[in-house]
Amino acid sequence: MKLIAHRGLSHKAPENSIPAFELAAASKPHHGIECDIHQTKDDKFVVFHDDDLKRMVKSDFKIKDLTFDELETMTLKSGRNVKKYIELKIPKLTEYLDICSKGNKTAVIEIKHLNDITQSIHLLNELEGYPKLHIIIISFDMNILKFIRALSDMPLQYLTSKINDDIIYDCRANRIDLSLDKKIISKDLVKRLKKEGFKIGVWTVDDPLRFEIYKRMGVHYLTSNRL
Repeated sequence: MKLIAHRGLSHKAPENSIPAFELAAASKPHHGIECDIHQTKDDKFVVFHDDDLKRMVKSDFKIKDLTFDELETMTLKSGRNVKKYIELKIPKLTEYLDICSKGNKTAVIEIKHLNDITQSIHLLNELEGYPKLHIIIISFDMNILKFIRALSDMPLQYLTSKINDDIIYDCRANRIDLSLDKKIISKDLVKRLKKEGFKIGVWTVDDPLRFEIYKRMGVHYLTSNRL
């Protein structure tokens, strides 16, 4: 089972920040580093989890309503050990990709917001600049994943907190793997999905005992804040 650092090593540095990604890149147990991406008003890809800046920046703006230059004037105000770091900016996607490349880590990119589904094309163009980097795109939005699948053979994972035959059929038909909320995962479900050829992820797991249980089940990827 491969361990993925959720928003970087977010228990040691602010989530989705350069320090969190650098710490994860230096961590031998971690196979990959997960991040979240949004687009600014002028279509730039940045790494951030929330739609708005209230929690991490203490601002009422939404990322989609700001240009990249406007976003660059702001700094992170929250997050683990944030006071250790000076003037932390919201990273560009390329900064995250550079860190993953240098650390030889799989880049696990969750698409949170695109200004338009066709912006997936520009995202893929940006990712083509890293031909040696192993990249997995994940999303709760099945339509975005289907659009990307029509353009690319790269690994995709559908994030979901529920599972049914329709979801399984959709994913199988579009060659999309499944990343499951830990609340719905079970031994029988993992056995069924593996039999159908899926790679399976689970999120977000911080308990070492659960880690061992999922490992024995045969889960392929486990995303964690702390492990």
